[in-house]
Amino acid sequence: MRTVYLFLVIIFMIHLFSPVKIPFAADEWKLEEDTPKIEWGLEEQSIKYEWGLEKQTVTHKKSDSIVLHYDGKTWNCIYNGYSIWLNSIYGFDSSNIFAAGDNGMVLHYNGNSWIKQETHVASRLNRIWGTSHKNVYTSGEHGTILHYNGTEWKKYTMMNATWFSSTWGLDAKYIFTVGALGKILHYNGKKWIDQESGTINWLYSVKGNSTDNVYAVGDCGTVLRYNGKEWKKIMLHTNKRLMSVCVPDANNVFVVGADGLILHYDGIQWIRQRSGTDNWLRKIWAIDGNTIFAIGDNGTILYYDGKKWNKQKSDTDYLLLGIWGNKKDNVYVVGINPK
Repeated sequence: MRTVYLFLVIIFMIHLFSPVKIPFAADEWKLEEDTPKIEWGLEEQSIKYEWGLEKQTVTHKKSDSIVLHYDGKTWNCIYNGYSIWLNSIYGFDSSNIFAAGDNGMVLHYNGNSWIKQETHVASRLNRIWGTSHKNVYTSGEHGTILHYNGTEWKKYTMMNATWFSSTWGLDAKYIFTVGALGKILHYNGKKWIDQESGTINWLYSVKGNSTDNVYAVGDCGTVLRYNGKEWKKIMLHTNKRLMSVCVPDANNVFVVGADGLILHYDGIQWIRQRSGTDNWLRKIWAIDGNTIFAIGDNGTILYYDGKKWNKQKSDTDYLLLGIWGNKKDNVYVVGINPK
C-alpha cells in the first residue's frame, strides 16, 4: 500500500511541474472563430481578411477608444474612453467637435472636456457630419438617422432598416446617406428620398464638392458619381473594398481602401498611388488638395503633401476609423482598441 501511495505522489509531482502548452495567450488574437467588434455587412470571413490585420499582442490593459490630435508636428492622445467605441468624428472649430460610436454614443467636445449627449438610441452610429454645431447628422445601423438642432437629438422615422455607413452634404438642404445593398438617400431639406444607385454592393462613403460632383464608394471596387441628376458607375481595374473618398475639387478625387490601396483621379484618369503600407485604410480627409490625411489599421496615419504619401508616427496600434480637421495643425482622429 505504501508503495502504491508513493507511486501516486511521484506521478502527481511530475504532472505539477512539467511544462504545459497553452494554445492561446489571454491577449492574443484567435483568428479562426472570433467575431470582430465592428462588422460592415460582410460575408462570413476571418478577422484577418476583414480588417487586414497583422498579428498583434496586447500586453497591457488599454482603453476601448482614443482620440488623437495633430498639432502640425506630432500626434498626441487627448482622450481615452472605456466601454465606448468611437467610429467617427466631425467638428466646426476647436470648441465644437462631435464624436459618434456604438450603442448610440455621441460625445461633444467644448474645448475642455468630452461630454456625453443623450441620443435615446442604442444603435451603432457609423458616421457624423453637419453644417454647424446646431445642425448635425449621424447615421448607423437599423436605418438610424439622427439630427441635432443644438439642443437635442431627434430620430428620423425611416421606412427601412438599412445599415447606413456614411452621411455627407453640401449644406442643410443637400445631404446624402449611403449604406448596405447600394442604398442611397438624398435629403432636400424636407424629406429623405431614395435614389437609384444601380448597384447592390455595399457603399461605405459619400462625398463631393458640388451638387453635380458627388462620389460614393464601396465593395468590389465600386465607384459611383452623381452628376446632379443620376448616379453612374465608374469602371476601375480593382475589386478591392473601397472604404472612403474625398473630393478636394472636381479634378482631384482620392479613394482609399483594402490593403493600403490609394486611387487618385486627376480629371482625366484614375491612377494608383504608392501608399507604402499594406494596412487597410479606413478614412481619408482633405484640408485641401495638398494637405490630405489617410488613416487605418494598426495606427496607420499617412500624410499627402501634393506629391507623395508619407507615414506619420501615431504611437498606437488602434484601428483608426474617423478623422476631421480644419487646418493642417488641427486634426483629430478617433480609433478603437483591436481586441
